Amino acid sequence: MTQPIPSTRRIPVAALLTALAISLLLSACNVLPRATPLRTFTLPDASLAAPTQASHYPADSTLSLTLRVDTPNANALLDGVRMLVQPDSEEIQVYGGTRWKDRAPVLIQNRLISALRQDGRLQAVISSNSPASSNVLLSSTLTGFQSRYNANSPDTPPDAVIELDAQLIDSGRGRVIATQRFSVRQAASDESVEAVVRAFGNAASQLDQQVVEWTITQLNHRSVRP
Repeated sequence: MTQPIPSTRRIPVAALLTALAISLLLSACNVLPRATPLRTFTLPDASLAAPTQASHYPADSTLSLTLRVDTPNANALLDGVRMLVQPDSEEIQVYGGTRWKDRAPVLIQNRLISALRQDGRLQAVISSNSPASSNVLLSSTLTGFQSRYNANSPDTPPDAVIELDAQLIDSGRGRVIATQRFSVRQAASDESVEAVVRAFGNAASQLDQQVVEWTITQLNHRSVRP
């Protein structure tokens, strides 16, 4: 007597579709390229010029004032960590695969604090996070922090451009002591990211020196409540 052939076990359609989806996902994981990690750059710290070194000033030249340096204000584009490049007057792009160590306004604030402390002609220089009280506030707005190509010579390396609008404010009286617009630019040696970063470091050092000298000059000639 012929034995009956056992019937084939039916697999639910939903299970088949689930298994197929998992298989496709695993295959995709094997073929998709891995994301390239971002290269992180700090702002190089070039030495200040000799006239702003603290050792060149007598002890009695120190102003009995505490200066608070606020983090510069900036628009949404500048208030970030991406490295910006301006190929022409109408467009701003980012360098792919790169970023700054911190937000651009914070980089500038840290450099200014370091330069003013190194100068040594103020009794104290504090950041906006310090609980200590201050006599004078250095408030500012960062309006430029990008590499910029020359429209008349697009084949030459870009310039690192830093632009800052600064105010000195008497903390006790709440009045503006002085205002100044700073604009510095430093040509990069070539178009590589490393050369552009070095140019930013040199431009930041120029800005540091100009802000230090302007700050001390204004405070020497204006009455500030100690």
